[in-house]
Amino acid sequence: MIKRVMMGLVIAGSSIGIVTAAAQAPTKSTNDGVYTAAQADRGKKTFGDKCTACHEPSRFSGETFHESWDNKALKEIWDVASGTMPEDNPGSLKQNEYADIIAYFLSLNEYPAGDAELQPNASAMAAIKVEKKK
Repeated sequence: MIKRVMMGLVIAGSSIGIVTAAAQAPTKSTNDGVYTAAQADRGKKTFGDKCTACHEPSRFSGETFHESWDNKALKEIWDVASGTMPEDNPGSLKQNEYADIIAYFLSLNEYPAGDAELQPNASAMAAIKVEKKK
Protein backbone atom coordinates (compact mmCIF):
# COMPACT_ATOMS: atom_id res chain seq x y z
CA MET A 1 0.00 0.00 0.00
CA ILE A 2 2.76 2.46 0.94
CA LYS A 3 4.60 1.59 -2.28
CA ARG A 4 1.51 2.46 -4.34
CA VAL A 5 1.07 5.79 -2.55
CA MET A 6 4.75 6.64 -3.02
CA MET A 7 4.60 5.63 -6.70
CA GLY A 8 1.51 7.83 -7.13
CA LEU A 9 3.31 10.77 -5.56
CA VAL A 10 6.33 10.26 -7.81
CA ILE A 11 4.13 10.10 -10.92
CA ALA A 12 2.10 13.14 -9.80
CA GLY A 13 5.27 15.06 -9.01
CA SER A 14 6.71 14.21 -12.41
CA SER A 15 3.53 15.35 -14.12
CA ILE A 16 3.51 18.62 -12.21
CA GLY A 17 7.13 19.19 -13.21
CA ILE A 18 6.25 18.65 -16.87
CA VAL A 19 3.29 21.03 -16.67
CA THR A 20 5.39 23.65 -14.86
CA ALA A 21 8.17 23.40 -17.45
CA ALA A 22 5.63 23.73 -20.25
CA ALA A 23 4.02 26.75 -18.59
CA GLN A 24 7.41 28.45 -18.38
CA ALA A 25 8.26 27.90 -22.05
CA PRO A 26 7.68 31.01 -24.18
CA THR A 27 4.40 30.90 -26.10
CA LYS A 28 4.87 34.12 -28.08
CA SER A 29 7.63 35.71 -30.07
CA THR A 30 8.87 39.27 -30.31
CA ASN A 31 7.55 39.06 -33.88
CA ASP A 32 3.97 38.80 -32.57
CA GLY A 33 3.35 42.48 -31.76
CA VAL A 34 3.78 42.17 -27.99
CA TYR A 35 3.95 45.91 -27.18
CA THR A 36 2.24 49.08 -28.38
CA ALA A 37 3.78 52.03 -30.19
CA ALA A 38 2.61 54.34 -27.37
CA GLN A 39 4.36 52.11 -24.83
CA ALA A 40 7.60 52.23 -26.84
CA ASP A 41 7.31 56.03 -27.02
CA ARG A 42 7.01 56.18 -23.22
CA GLY A 43 9.98 53.82 -22.96
CA LYS A 44 12.04 56.06 -25.24
CA LYS A 45 11.32 59.04 -22.99
CA THR A 46 12.06 57.09 -19.79
CA PHE A 47 15.26 55.71 -21.33
CA GLY A 48 16.28 59.25 -22.29
CA ASP A 49 15.52 60.57 -18.81
CA LYS A 50 16.95 57.74 -16.71
CA CYS A 51 19.38 55.65 -18.76
CA THR A 52 21.33 57.74 -21.27
CA ALA A 53 23.79 59.01 -18.67
CA CYS A 54 25.33 55.53 -18.87
CA HIS A 55 23.84 53.82 -21.96
CA GLU A 56 23.54 54.55 -25.67
CA PRO A 57 20.41 53.22 -27.44
CA SER A 58 22.65 51.50 -30.01
CA ARG A 59 23.70 49.09 -27.28
CA PHE A 60 20.17 47.68 -27.34
CA SER A 61 19.66 47.26 -31.06
CA GLY A 62 20.99 45.38 -34.03
CA GLU A 63 23.59 42.64 -33.72
CA THR A 64 24.60 43.77 -30.24
CA PHE A 65 21.06 43.13 -29.03
CA HIS A 66 20.66 39.85 -30.93
CA GLU A 67 24.01 38.41 -29.81
CA SER A 68 22.90 38.80 -26.21
CA TRP A 69 19.21 37.95 -26.34
CA ASP A 70 18.23 35.80 -29.37
CA ASN A 71 16.30 32.66 -28.43
CA LYS A 72 15.95 33.77 -24.82
CA ALA A 73 12.81 34.84 -23.01
CA LEU A 74 12.23 38.56 -22.53
CA LYS A 75 12.28 37.72 -18.83
CA GLU A 76 16.08 37.61 -19.03
CA ILE A 77 16.15 41.25 -20.17
CA TRP A 78 13.51 42.06 -17.53
CA ASP A 79 15.61 40.44 -14.80
CA VAL A 80 18.72 42.41 -15.74
CA ALA A 81 16.89 45.71 -16.15
CA SER A 82 14.66 45.52 -13.08
CA GLY A 83 17.26 43.84 -10.90
CA THR A 84 20.37 45.87 -11.68
CA MET A 85 19.31 49.17 -13.24
CA PRO A 86 19.80 52.00 -12.78
CA GLU A 87 23.25 51.15 -11.49
CA ASP A 88 23.13 53.82 -8.78
CA ASN A 89 19.69 52.69 -7.51
CA PRO A 90 18.77 49.20 -8.81
CA GLY A 91 15.08 48.41 -9.01
CA SER A 92 14.04 52.02 -8.38
CA LEU A 93 11.92 52.46 -11.50
CA LYS A 94 8.26 51.52 -11.55
CA GLN A 95 7.49 48.10 -13.02
CA ASN A 96 5.66 49.67 -15.96
CA GLU A 97 8.71 51.87 -16.68
CA TYR A 98 10.90 48.77 -17.08
CA ALA A 99 8.29 47.25 -19.41
CA ASP A 100 8.11 50.50 -21.39
CA ILE A 101 11.89 50.53 -21.79
CA ILE A 102 11.86 46.93 -23.03
CA ALA A 103 9.10 47.91 -25.49
CA TYR A 104 11.42 50.70 -26.65
CA PHE A 105 14.19 48.15 -27.20
CA LEU A 106 11.80 46.07 -29.30
CA SER A 107 10.90 49.12 -31.38
CA LEU A 108 14.61 49.93 -31.84
CA ASN A 109 14.94 46.47 -33.35
CA GLU A 110 11.95 47.10 -35.62
CA TYR A 111 9.72 44.44 -34.10
CA PRO A 112 6.09 45.07 -34.95
CA ALA A 113 3.91 46.90 -32.45
CA GLY A 114 0.57 45.38 -31.56
CA ASP A 115 -2.69 46.28 -29.86
CA ALA A 116 -1.79 45.25 -26.30
CA GLU A 117 0.94 46.60 -24.06
CA LEU A 118 3.79 44.46 -22.82
CA GLN A 119 2.74 43.54 -19.31
CA PRO A 120 5.08 44.70 -16.52
CA ASN A 121 5.81 41.42 -14.75
CA ALA A 122 8.22 38.52 -14.95
CA SER A 123 5.63 35.88 -15.88
CA ALA A 124 4.45 37.90 -18.89
CA MET A 125 8.07 38.40 -19.97
CA ALA A 126 8.77 34.67 -19.57
CA ALA A 127 6.05 33.92 -22.13
CA ILE A 128 7.81 35.87 -24.92
CA LYS A 129 10.85 34.61 -26.80
CA VAL A 130 13.27 36.98 -28.52
CA GLU A 131 13.61 35.94 -32.17
CA LYS A 132 15.23 37.60 -35.15
CA LYS A 133 12.82 39.89 -36.95
CA LYS A 134 10.87 38.17 -39.72
